[in-house]
Amino acid sequence: MDGSGDPVPAEKDSTDEASHGITQLSLRKDEEYYNMQMKKNRGMAVIFAYSEYKANRCPERKRAKNDVIICKTSFERLQYNVTVHWNLIKKSFLNELIKICEADHSECDSLVVIFMSHGGIDEKTNLEFLETFDLKVNTIELWKKVTPEKCPTLAGKPKMFFIQACRGADADEGIQLKKTNIGMSVQTDTIRLGSMHAEEDEEDYSIPLYADLLIMWASYSGMVSHNTVRKGINGSVFLHFLCKTLDENAEHEDLSSMLLRIKRQVATEFESNYPGSKKQIPQVLSTLMRKVLFYDK
Repeated sequence: MDGSGDPVPAEKDSTDEASHGITQLSLRKDEEYYNMQMKKNRGMAVIFAYSEYKANRCPERKRAKNDVIICKTSFERLQYNVTVHWNLIKKSFLNELIKICEADHSECDSLVVIFMSHGGIDEKTNLEFLETFDLKVNTIELWKKVTPEKCPTLAGKPKMFFIQACRGADADEGIQLKKTNIGMSVQTDTIRLGSMHAEEDEEDYSIPLYADLLIMWASYSGMVSHNTVRKGINGSVFLHFLCKTLDENAEHEDLSSMLLRIKRQVATEFESNYPGSKKQIPQVLSTLMRKVLFYDK
């Protein structure tokens, strides 16, 4: 109560707002670019790397160390704060994902998560999984907790996931094509957002719960992904071209253009001996609503 005996209104808690489907957003709804110039550090880039497994339950990944080195170097160059976790058990892996979601990302531009291990499709559930040191984990666990109501300080910011793992046992035979048409549908829910830095007459607006996500797999659904020591590559083909493209083009190209370049290079410049000549094409699921630039416009 104040001096008059009337109860003093409680201060509004931003955490309480998030729990009721309201969180703060710093961009106008028609903004073309994400704000990637907020602070000195762009945010977290978390690498989950697996090279060995309990009781040899999966084949050893002998070139994982090189994959980590090139990923760490590339994302540090882009001013991310890179953390590497090696060979975590499932429980520890899930705990680290919770820590990421509970962290304060208010002064960060974005989030990057890189996962490299074995993977596949569960024959009983038909769900994709990834291998941790001791147990399988559903692939969706990587991003299911970074929605705005669970991680409000990442609301309206790009959350990017790069997955180096097989998605099945099939190998891409390859074929000569003249034209390709690709379409994608995305199912979403909505959450209420309030604008924090917009002008007073700017209306609040809603975005889908699964907006601002980018998920890039090394291969197409159901297909294997390859690694090699040929053609200047010493590890995963996908991660090699991901890092090569970021290193060479991030200072003058937007992310969407670079992802096209990565897919094209993996598809056209690499051919495995699986046995036989096999191909690989990365797959992207994106609900990004704006352009991502790693340089000043």
